[in-house]
Amino acid sequence: MRHLILGCLLLLTLPLNALLPQNTASANALAGITLLSQSVADRQHTPALPFTGLAISASVPFSDGHSTAVSLEAAQNFGYFNLGVGATHSGDYDYNSQDFRLGLALCFGDFVAGFSQHLFLERAGDISSHQSWNSDLGLAYRGAGYGYEARVLNLAKPEQELHLNVSTKILDGVKAGAGYVYSSNGDGGYRFATSIDLGENLLLQSSWQNNPSRFGAGLKFKLKDWDLMYSIRTHSALKLSHSLDLGYIW
Repeated sequence: MRHLILGCLLLLTLPLNALLPQNTASANALAGITLLSQSVADRQHTPALPFTGLAISASVPFSDGHSTAVSLEAAQNFGYFNLGVGATHSGDYDYNSQDFRLGLALCFGDFVAGFSQHLFLERAGDISSHQSWNSDLGLAYRGAGYGYEARVLNLAKPEQELHLNVSTKILDGVKAGAGYVYSSNGDGGYRFATSIDLGENLLLQSSWQNNPSRFGAGLKFKLKDWDLMYSIRTHSALKLSHSLDLGYIW
């Protein structure tokens, strides 16, 4: 019963009082600064990604197993175009949601412009499900020395978010990024992130954001075309969040 009540409250209030969830280990480690991402899993967070491959992600927000989100993402190039498809399921019987998405990106050199369409379904207990169509737009430049990205999530919705990110190469194998999120519900803020190659097969990523104050950190192990990443993220009032990505690049 407790989870049913919580689910009903989430169903009614979540879009109005919180930023959109980040369901991948990479996004949690980097506070959503996807310019530093090297994972196709983050296609669910931005349509402006040029990567191809397949990724499976699992995220346990604030150590609450009932809210575990499991995602599947795939992307393939067709000439200058990158087609991505994905789905995410989170919650249990008392409250659950599904996000089905289809995205298309135009990749021209280091420039990427993309659009994604989401079908979002959520249900609390035996209450009829709620359905909505959401759209994302993104434009990014991912150069070897620096990059920038602008993306709008939930375009023209009450919970719309504007993300502005920049990145720069500090040393060989060391990159830093900064970002600002404007949210129509007032929950935006600043983020900072780093990505450091610790070796040929090991990557360390970390981040901090100010609203609320949260730290994120993750390790990625790479073996040929496979990669495995685990990350944690703190919260000023809640327990740790844990995330895991398994990806295959082609």
